[in-house]
Amino acid sequence: MYHTHFNSIHSTQIYLKDNLVELQSHDSEILISASEQTLGIGRKGSQWDSYTNAIAMSFTMKPNLVPTLTPIEIGVLTSEFLKQEYGVSIFLKWPNDLLTAEGKKCGGILAQYIDSETVIAGLGLNLGSLPSTEAPGHYKHGLGNVSDLKLSEEDKKTIPAKLYSYILKNRVQTAQEMQVRFLQACFHIGHMVDIDDDGFNFEGKFMGIGQNGEALVEINGNVKAFLSSSLKILGKA
Repeated sequence: MYHTHFNSIHSTQIYLKDNLVELQSHDSEILISASEQTLGIGRKGSQWDSYTNAIAMSFTMKPNLVPTLTPIEIGVLTSEFLKQEYGVSIFLKWPNDLLTAEGKKCGGILAQYIDSETVIAGLGLNLGSLPSTEAPGHYKHGLGNVSDLKLSEEDKKTIPAKLYSYILKNRVQTAQEMQVRFLQACFHIGHMVDIDDDGFNFEGKFMGIGQNGEALVEINGNVKAFLSSSLKILGKA
């Protein structure tokens, strides 16, 4: 593993992508972490806000055998790592959000497919306490944090390294196994959801994920698959 940590950077993901060729001359497994990001990237180009007790990291990995399962795999392994290492629970919201036990957004995953050997993945997580100031209102389900930990500068460097090592060593091998492990960590299984699919909205009960990571939603008795959409949790069915 080749690991570079910054006290402050615009975006770990932009840095990794812009310097990928040079960084790959050191190692194929690259981790970039930062104590602070000034321009963190969220899904569909949105900004991910940076907080004091958060971890920010981007890294390379081989795509999952089913490439569209890669961000879901990262979410599953992150959830398992945090439970094992710190005894805290986070949950997954399809396709790539990380939620607290109360259903508030505490992190997210962004995966960029580069080629058959490389995905650049970015992960931001509010692992520790948030500032007492009012949280931004642009998060669908509110903003939360996993624990009340206060992270040291060393924590912000070592925790990403531990998580990255865990991900590399515990790859999920089959789509069937991914489906089972995703359900164990999914916050909204069996809940009513609203799916925004290219501007068209569908409401139904979330049933799980398919072989390619697509959301399976029961609508009027029929199950419809959505591969690249956004999801809002409405409540229990």
